[in-house]
Amino acid sequence: MKKIHSLLFCASLFSGTVLADNHYIPLLYNLSTIFDFNPVKGAVKSIDTYVQENGVVKNKIALKLNKQGCIESLELNDVSSGSKTSLKFKNGNLVGEKHGKPISFVLSNKCDLLSTNENGDELTYTLNSNGMIKDTYFLGQKIAEHFYDGDSNLIRSEFYGSGKVMFKSEITYVDKIKKPLDYKLLNTAVYKEGYIATSSCDYSVELVPEVCKITIQRAGNPVPNPVVMTAHTKAEFY
Repeated sequence: MKKIHSLLFCASLFSGTVLADNHYIPLLYNLSTIFDFNPVKGAVKSIDTYVQENGVVKNKIALKLNKQGCIESLELNDVSSGSKTSLKFKNGNLVGEKHGKPISFVLSNKCDLLSTNENGDELTYTLNSNGMIKDTYFLGQKIAEHFYDGDSNLIRSEFYGSGKVMFKSEITYVDKIKKPLDYKLLNTAVYKEGYIATSSCDYSVELVPEVCKITIQRAGNPVPNPVVMTAHTKAEFY
């Protein structure tokens, strides 16, 4: 179960609705929650992102989409560990390798995310009316649930184990319309220290979060030094 929770630990931090100029593409949004990168609103053609910590590049991600909003390819290079994830659209699904092992994403004929199979471990999803992940199941048991406000902005994520909430994240936004990735996230957990994450971004006129500063402050005694990362993002549109 630890492996499954690690896949989900960087839980949904972002808001989204349906495909439109000022909304997120559902599949793009859902993959951003799974692979922990910043999504971009609108009719996206490509995204290129790299994340730095203390001036050192930690990871890079590049993805391409078709005009229908389906992912054609995704390449994630975890520079810090030397591992890579590579996915291609094939026969209606996304298939490839993660850390040298097989991974696949089953999609509907509308390119909605239905399930993930990572080296034999399968997660299945229920989606809300806008195509965003609502519930996540493993071996028939619900292990996570996401909650949204009336505008489909994520406000809480809960992760379950042993019949109780093992950890949860609650998100508040500075300005959901003009600054969609400026937020404060409060994480609490049962068996370990929680943390507070804050994000502040510079945006282009298309609301691309071109430069985001993310600060993660963990609890503890003594309180550890905060982790500060910077995400740089470029996007092309149709």
